[in-house]
Amino acid sequence: MLERAALHQTRFRTPGVTPDARGVLLGQKGAVLFPSLDRLIAFLRAYSSEGSLDDLLPSLTIGKMVTSLKTREVLLSFAAESSYRMDRIAGIAKIAGGMVFTGTSRHFVKYRDSASPLGYDVLELQESVDDVVLYHDAFVQGYQQEGTVDLRQLVLKLTPQRARPDEMRSPSPRYWLTAETGVGHAILNYIFRWRVSARAALVEWAPESAFDDQGKRLHLFEIADPPERILELFDALPGVHVYEPGPGYAVEYGFRHPIELESASALFDDASLVLFRGVGNVLTVNPLPPFAPVRSLVRTDLGQGRSGDVGTGTEAPAIALDLRLAPTREPWRRVTATFVPLEHQAWLARLLYGLPPRTLASVSMASASDGFYLLDEGGIEGVPLGTFHTEVGERIYVPAGMTLVPAVSPRVLDDLLRERGNGFAFFDDEGPRVIAADAFGPVSRRVLRQLAPSSVSASALGDDGPGLPLLRYDKPRRLPLWGFGDEDDAT
Repeated sequence: MLERAALHQTRFRTPGVTPDARGVLLGQKGAVLFPSLDRLIAFLRAYSSEGSLDDLLPSLTIGKMVTSLKTREVLLSFAAESSYRMDRIAGIAKIAGGMVFTGTSRHFVKYRDSASPLGYDVLELQESVDDVVLYHDAFVQGYQQEGTVDLRQLVLKLTPQRARPDEMRSPSPRYWLTAETGVGHAILNYIFRWRVSARAALVEWAPESAFDDQGKRLHLFEIADPPERILELFDALPGVHVYEPGPGYAVEYGFRHPIELESASALFDDASLVLFRGVGNVLTVNPLPPFAPVRSLVRTDLGQGRSGDVGTGTEAPAIALDLRLAPTREPWRRVTATFVPLEHQAWLARLLYGLPPRTLASVSMASASDGFYLLDEGGIEGVPLGTFHTEVGERIYVPAGMTLVPAVSPRVLDDLLRERGNGFAFFDDEGPRVIAADAFGPVSRRVLRQLAPSSVSASALGDDGPGLPLLRYDKPRRLPLWGFGDEDDAT
């Protein structure tokens, strides 16, 4: 049925095939025959994880083929272009259970393998009215095409799978989030309160049947750089779903689509959004609605402290929480400040004498009525004195080993302490204490007094000083210096 192609062979019985620059027999098209649709999906999954389906999509077709015995198979055809592409497709297709062929129109011959490195040619063409005829070394089979499979619709029908820990993607700069209308307004206020950059829109779908009173409505959010704890909170809320974005699509957080959608981005467009739910539902937003910043959508309370119910005149309940210091077991981070009480002033002075020049130049100090504040952006460990402070926000400090409760983000702290200006805030048991920025200065200028030259009179020494003792040599004896220093020995 088949014969091996030889090197430099130029004439073949298979129509439309020629040797390429490597001498490999190649037609204008490639074809892969799969016994079932799940084998085709396995091939697409494997190929998309290693290469790009976008290169195949312009010429790719999926046909539903039926034989004269009414058995059904799936035929994937595409532009062959080169033997390099065919080699790669053939290697993955064989693992997925497919058989690879090459040809131009109706007749396709088996693609090369290890038994015939240059490919195969037919011994005799099959006379058939079938749409496609496949020539294999084990069979010759004709197929009628009874339909096609749309690849985009096939991708939309596939259910995402729960991702393993090693398959979790790195944090994305933005996420999509959908919320039912009942919790959408609460999500708006929550995002605004925690100062998360986000946009929001309201998406509506037409009723699916005449029995539905109204169509489906959802709040759609686009969130930029959300903290991980907020993502986990939203993911656990009923009626709220978080999606990891892609160009024109998004997959629910913690799930993976069976096919690497990034390699098939040509199936989607930027004017619409396809949301793949983990349970298998697919929401298509087409076209994308207009978005508005969340900060412009939150409700503004006019007349703070007035009645929440205009008809009854009752006062609306309010909750006020004070920031307090509480011990924490978290490791110390950003220890850049210390407070030395006034009674340790002598110790601080003695310590400053022993500091190396580099540490002395990087430390700045401010004097208060009850002590001294010292700062060093590189770490205050060079001044082992006083109460160390960790920086929990920009120019906001708490004693090391302590934390603020309730736990608020640095942005909220900065907003609460907005009146401090460009000063430094130090928390203690009595609350925050603000030290003006211009109160800090280099230690060398804050501690050392100004040096001023002073004149000192000096004169030459006179000759009326005390005389020096002279030594006198005597006869040698056991103690030659005995009696040295007596008045009788001086002359």
